[in-house]
Amino acid sequence: MVVAGQRYRKLNTFLRSTFGEKVYRVGLSGGFSCPNRDGSKGSGGCLFCNPASSEPLGFIPGASLSEQFAKSVQYINWRHSAEKFIAFFQDYTTTYADVSDLEAMFREVLSFPGVVGLALGTRPDCLSDEILSVLERIAKDTFLWVELGIQSAHDKTLTLLNRCHTVAESIWAIAALQARHIAVSGHVILGLPGESSEDMLATARLLAETGIQGVKIHNLHVVEDTVLAKMYRRGEYEALTLQEYIDLAITFLEHLPPSVIIQRLSGEAPRRFTVAPDWSVNKLAVVNAIARELEARNSWQGKGLGTPFAELQAPVSLPGTPTSKY
Repeated sequence: MVVAGQRYRKLNTFLRSTFGEKVYRVGLSGGFSCPNRDGSKGSGGCLFCNPASSEPLGFIPGASLSEQFAKSVQYINWRHSAEKFIAFFQDYTTTYADVSDLEAMFREVLSFPGVVGLALGTRPDCLSDEILSVLERIAKDTFLWVELGIQSAHDKTLTLLNRCHTVAESIWAIAALQARHIAVSGHVILGLPGESSEDMLATARLLAETGIQGVKIHNLHVVEDTVLAKMYRRGEYEALTLQEYIDLAITFLEHLPPSVIIQRLSGEAPRRFTVAPDWSVNKLAVVNAIARELEARNSWQGKGLGTPFAELQAPVSLPGTPTSKY
């Protein structure tokens, strides 16, 4: 029997029900760096990373945070009628800076009109006790979501990617944030070089074991001016087909607990940067294709764990949020 209802726990639905209306993320650049770019842990960055391909919408070199925010909000309001926003620091490693500077920066954006929360993208190895204390104070005042670049549950893969952190550090970081009542999510990539479908499924299992609150699932896309692009052109890496990615994403979802909020199901770079696969530039089409396949298979998030469909329809809440109706 085909069941009706949501087949994975969507971020937009969670935010709407929690804050009473649609909430938009506003990407900001804080001028951060990264420990595997500046030489403290490594150089050259991750095998797949070209920072220019993921610059925030409102990014203007040298612009203040308030200027970036105003430009992004202007664009969002041109397309939508928006009143609530989550300030999202997404460039490089957003906890990799002086602690006092970080707290001042985060407090500043939380004062901007309509901002109801803060999201930070960072690495598992860039969470000192001092930074964790700053995040804990902020989480007591507002909604805070820390997004960790985990990518894989396999150290051999992390070494190949030049991540310069380990799986053990990912597990530690998740636990350290949760111990301070901070919502945490993990970025993972499907289709990494050398990984089998079973390897990727092991990453889903690891996330499930940690009790993580959210996940961003990305397809590996090849962008210009990266080591991965050179590998691709030498025939050393073959990008996933769309159907391969759909199959992997659904299996991944089936092995995540129904309480986990899915923040993303597909990743993309601007077309001018994208080398492969061509299908990755149309994120909406990818997400819609996954949704159709879930329906066709009568599948849902958590099904592979033996979780009843009804559990996926039950409300969830996160630290620092109003009581959710979702």
